[in-house]
Amino acid sequence: MQRPSLVDPAMKLAESLGFENSCLDEFGQLLHLLAGHIQSGKVAEIGTGCGVSTAWIASATSLDVYTVDNDEERAIETRKLFVEHPNVHQIVGDWERILHEGPFRLVFVDAKPAKLEGIDKVVNATEVGGLIVIDDLTPVEFWTEEWKRKPDLVRDAWLHHNQLASIEVRTSLKASAILARRIC
Repeated sequence: MQRPSLVDPAMKLAESLGFENSCLDEFGQLLHLLAGHIQSGKVAEIGTGCGVSTAWIASATSLDVYTVDNDEERAIETRKLFVEHPNVHQIVGDWERILHEGPFRLVFVDAKPAKLEGIDKVVNATEVGGLIVIDDLTPVEFWTEEWKRKPDLVRDAWLHHNQLASIEVRTSLKASAILARRIC
């Protein structure tokens, strides 16, 4: 899949700001596919960064996309990328500020605090039948010996939550993501 034109300016912004945590193209493609499949409701992104994943999502849907990040300076620059996209609503502040905009049909959880401490809040802000996506996972075969001796709290929480049907999928050789559907 070719990158949507909105993604390149976001990647250039990330490079100019020295932001190295933008989503990989392979994961962006997954977000684009999922966002394009959602026909109604709202989309949430927890952790805007420099807007790379926001660009993948916004390029695939005309639905309202809510994105939140706590870095005010980055948000000022990122907002400029989406000035011609009135369906993109940027929130600056703590990740929990996005929750009152729900319920959401699709939620991309990228901010670390929301991935673990906020799991129940994220699930409750997601429609029953809605999807939650978590990236930045390392497949087990690439874990260091130190990692292998510790529990993976994020994986365990999302893969075994009683309100979710979840699966881990490979997005590239050394990266995977969790897809979770809220079942109740």
